[in-house]
Amino acid sequence: MALPFFVMCLLPLSRLYESPHRSNYSRAGLLNTVTIRWGTCASVCAPDIKSMHLPLFLSSDTADLARLISVMALKDNFTISKSCLRRFVLKISSKNESSTQSFKSLKLRCLIVLLLLISGNVQPNPGPDSAICLNTPADFKSRAGLGFINLNVRSLIAKIDMIRIWAHSTEADVIVLSETWLSKSVLNEDISIDGYNGYRTDRPRRGGGVAVYIKNKFCVNMLLSKSVSKQFEFLALDLEVSRTLHITVVGCYRTPSAVRDALPSLMQLLSGLNQNEIVVIGDLNWNWLHPVSDEFKAYCDSLNLFQLVDSPTRPNLKCPDKSSLIDLILTNVPYKYSAASVFANDISDHCVVATVRNTKIPKTKPRIIIKRDTKHFSVQGFLYDLFYFDWDKMYLIADVENAWKFFYDGFYELLTSMLPSENRVKGQNNAWFTVDLANSLHERDKAWAKARKTSLDSDWLLFRRLRNLCTVAIRKAKADHFLIETSNNLNNPFKFWKTIKSLAGNKTGIELPPCILKDSHKLSDKAEMLGCFNEHFIASGLLFDSLNTSHQNHPKGNSHDHPGVSNSFSFKPLSVSEVHKALTLLDIRKSAGPDNLEPYFLQLASDFIAPPLTYLFNLSLDTNEIPLIWKSAFVFPLLKGGDPTVLNNYRPISKLSVLAKVMETLVNEQLKEFLTINNILSNFQSGFRKKHSTSTAALKVVNDFIDSLDKKQHCAALFIDLSKAFDTVDHAILKQRLLIVGLSEHTVCWFDNYLSGRSQCVQADGLTSSPLSISKGVPQGSVLGPLLFILYINNLDQNVSNANFHFYADDTVIYCSASTPNQALCQLQLAFDTVQRTLFDLKLVLNDDKTKLMLFSNAKSKSRNLLPITTSQGSEIESVSQFKYLGILIDDSLSFKPHIQQLVKKLKLKLGFYFRNKSCFSFEAKRRLVAATFLSVLDYGDVIYMNASITSLKLLDTVYHGALRFITNFRALTHHCSLYDRVGWSALSTRRLNHWYIFIYKAILGLLPPYLQSYIEKKSTGRYCLHSEDLLLLSVPQVRTELGKGAFKYAAPCTWNQLQNVLNLKEPVSLVDFKLLLNNMEATQIGCRCYD
Repeated sequence: MALPFFVMCLLPLSRLYESPHRSNYSRAGLLNTVTIRWGTCASVCAPDIKSMHLPLFLSSDTADLARLISVMALKDNFTISKSCLRRFVLKISSKNESSTQSFKSLKLRCLIVLLLLISGNVQPNPGPDSAICLNTPADFKSRAGLGFINLNVRSLIAKIDMIRIWAHSTEADVIVLSETWLSKSVLNEDISIDGYNGYRTDRPRRGGGVAVYIKNKFCVNMLLSKSVSKQFEFLALDLEVSRTLHITVVGCYRTPSAVRDALPSLMQLLSGLNQNEIVVIGDLNWNWLHPVSDEFKAYCDSLNLFQLVDSPTRPNLKCPDKSSLIDLILTNVPYKYSAASVFANDISDHCVVATVRNTKIPKTKPRIIIKRDTKHFSVQGFLYDLFYFDWDKMYLIADVENAWKFFYDGFYELLTSMLPSENRVKGQNNAWFTVDLANSLHERDKAWAKARKTSLDSDWLLFRRLRNLCTVAIRKAKADHFLIETSNNLNNPFKFWKTIKSLAGNKTGIELPPCILKDSHKLSDKAEMLGCFNEHFIASGLLFDSLNTSHQNHPKGNSHDHPGVSNSFSFKPLSVSEVHKALTLLDIRKSAGPDNLEPYFLQLASDFIAPPLTYLFNLSLDTNEIPLIWKSAFVFPLLKGGDPTVLNNYRPISKLSVLAKVMETLVNEQLKEFLTINNILSNFQSGFRKKHSTSTAALKVVNDFIDSLDKKQHCAALFIDLSKAFDTVDHAILKQRLLIVGLSEHTVCWFDNYLSGRSQCVQADGLTSSPLSISKGVPQGSVLGPLLFILYINNLDQNVSNANFHFYADDTVIYCSASTPNQALCQLQLAFDTVQRTLFDLKLVLNDDKTKLMLFSNAKSKSRNLLPITTSQGSEIESVSQFKYLGILIDDSLSFKPHIQQLVKKLKLKLGFYFRNKSCFSFEAKRRLVAATFLSVLDYGDVIYMNASITSLKLLDTVYHGALRFITNFRALTHHCSLYDRVGWSALSTRRLNHWYIFIYKAILGLLPPYLQSYIEKKSTGRYCLHSEDLLLLSVPQVRTELGKGAFKYAAPCTWNQLQNVLNLKEPVSLVDFKLLLNNMEATQIGCRCYD
């Protein structure tokens, strides 16, 4: 299609506008440039202009100019005096051009200049007037293109709610934040924005920092993250807008006191980025309006960077001349940005800077979820239909798959008829961000735009008043909403904690990243990504085979490994009452598995479906067959942290059929009972066993460390980590292990069917991948999986006599004691070699990087020339001074000071969240919140570190009192006893001591593992009959050092005997009665209870 004639006439002008330096041109600037190159013309007649300067670079194409002149109807009325021509005709004439031709050419060029003069001032960024098009954030929201905004926040964690409002009200695609003031202790979840992926570069010390949030529909790669001390923070990201458009987004903050070397260092980083298009955004603290920034401008020119913002971003209303433009947007393609504007900022004294990149951006697809319509659900009608359904026909079916199909079709048809499923669009809006609040913000923004335009004091006064009202309204709207929600849902734990999660900004659900990397190639198609995730998770089970292609051996063993066991275990038939009880104990908050049967409806129908399910379960145990749907799983990729494009940063979360887990629970109980009666499991395996816990395991290990040091020995400990332990279990070896421990062949055949023929598919964003078969591992998320794994590694400590072991599922520690460090290390190496051979036979893979060595010694100075611990491949295991074992940070001096410091840091972050949102909770809601999220952290493992120094323990008291002040709203100088009385809680030291008393009493009652109960011995009676001999006292062993008194074997009996001076128990009482005695004893205490 031909261009309109008028457009063709204007083509010469387009060459000027397409110049890469156009942002430097204005009407005055153009004429000044011409002055240097041309000189002065005497006169130009009709129009009435006495003199001008003519640019040589204007087009002299006579065809274009003739068309332009004819359109403008100026050809006959435009003349130039010959006196003007005589001054510079020699300058413009050429050898092939006559004087007449030169004069005509000059006339045409003057016409172009006149057209430019008539058009008015040429803006630094030709295009829509930003003062008209982007007056307010609402205008910015309605943009057509990629939107960028920049804010100086001065503490992101304290103003994250305001940032979320800015993200919601502008729908910006890229948000760059300066002066975030974050540290490593601040988690990404604490500063998350729904619908965005966040990237950050923190300053090692307080202050500074930069963060960039980009909508999660875009694929982003981090190019460079750098913090230069006392200079700047620099974060470069590759933003993929489309397959053909990549933009390098750089967020930068430069401190005002930066040294002179900051500028060349920054420009060196920018020049090192390989990019076609770049945009640099941030608070650079170079005032673009001041001559002091000329050096910076020269550097920008050298990199072909142009500055888009033309208004002060830090205004000074009292003295406008002192206003500064320090929040900058620099790019090397300014003609692709249609507008740059400045908005009011209620977060700091800097304005919000915004710009729009002209391009088409992909639309965000709505999130579709499938829900059942429960509005008109009739419980009585559903139960009535179940009662009259003919379940007896199922008892005539002898095939498991057909019996399951009959049950499923009947139950699902009844459920669907009462509760049809429907598709719903899941929103992302803040519940407390109302329309009225949005309107108030819009009025504030309009007042800001008007005040900037008029500069009247009355308009600025109106803006400040509206700004303050909006700030108060935002805080009140949020506080009122969450206060009502938390107060109304105190008796509904599910809704209460859902509200807390929404307040904290924690993401709910699992979303796919915009793209992932597979063999260094990007995948952005969601269907391909799901398939790639599935292949990756399946491949983790083949880790051993990929490393050891020639391995053929199976571990040898027979039933004589357990002399008292015969191949006698077989499943007992399940009763209807057992199945009914299991159904009533279902967690109704869980979602359905691959069979789409929700636990809520299964529990509701338990009275009617328990008999047919009992028949189905027993049929499965008799025929060694499991329904295929029960052996399938939905897997969800959960990002552990790090780069979301890297597959190794994800771990699979598996969802199985609810009824399959019900049956597994009943089978698990029978198998556990058999293993316990026959004492088959290792005495030092604490995982997933009754009376065992992580606390008992850690206490046992710490007790042995302390005991070694008390005996003047050195102790070397190796903390072993396995790669993908549960996923790499070999099914053939596991079946052999089951036969060895005493399961009948018929029972093992059922487990063979349970493990074989399994499949999984990955689900996310409403899509499902194709299923893939699973040939290795125990089912993730299953009830039987952990117990089967424990049986799989049950012989790991066999054939090792010179070392101690302790297990918690796959967490294994080996430790040896000797009179010298090298002797202990030598024994440890021998034990480790044996363990590695066993791991190889079990086809398990050692993780060299996460396996660590620790040496415990009384020596004041570290020993030198220590023997290394090496793997079978020759890799040396790293020696560390502290290691987190089962949640307890153990240091080589056993002071637990690092553990307590880590606790305090973690709890202070929680306190910050509490106090920032204290107006959102009632007293009872605060009490429940602190009890669940704060006290649980303090209580975990407190019996292990309770003998730490008083100085360290007082740090915990400080944060504990802070939590009590949050609940009570009492002032900082309020006495601690008043806090305890108002909340109704004990002092932390009293709470810790009560836990210790109860722990000891459980050992007396036989409610702890045998490896701890062995240290508890009743004190033998003497020759003479004394009153004290009637009391229940314990024998206290001898120790040599103060450190030795902290071991469980000494501290437990010693503490108990002291407690008996008050309780005077002659015979054991129940655990409930013992707790009542402790409460009564605490109530009778007189005086301050702060630091008991």
